Amino acid sequence: MRDIRVAKPYARALYDAALEQGALDAITADMDKLQGLIEQSVELTQLVHSPILSPQFKSETFQQLFADAMQPLTINFFKLLASKQRERYLIAIIDAFSAIVDEAAGRLVAKVTTAVPITPEQEERLTQQLSAYSGKQVRLETTTDAQIEGGFIVQLDDTVFDASVASQLQRLKQQLAKG
Repeated sequence: MRDIRVAKPYARALYDAALEQGALDAITADMDKLQGLIEQSVELTQLVHSPILSPQFKSETFQQLFADAMQPLTINFFKLLASKQRERYLIAIIDAFSAIVDEAAGRLVAKVTTAVPITPEQEERLTQQLSAYSGKQVRLETTTDAQIEGGFIVQLDDTVFDASVASQLQRLKQQLAKG
């Protein structure tokens, strides 16, 4: 809960600054890239979350790593987070930023969980079907979870479509227990 309270104002400030500078697409790309890098790199995750490293060291390292790969606004934003000792909330801030961008664009995010990765064709078909259902443009966030055994689970706003094999087996088990 605290992450969200801390993340939203920073995400809104970054969004407003990106709009003001006409760099919303570039900053959105930077945030997506940064999120992927943090998820893939143990070292970057340690840099962001370490309470031992000084804010100055974190700022300088971030500058050295990304000066040529990211927008100056993104670099300055991270420096601000480090100076305020809020860099450990970076993933929550990126998530909040993405939500603001999606809301402003009239997009909904559908969180899709499958037992195995879905193909690009399946993603496209599911995106079209969910867009038709919601009446809005839908962006998919896909994850895999072998525990659902097959099928999929889609969370679209407050609605959950659970077509997983695990849930179907659980319902069948409950029906058999009732007789």
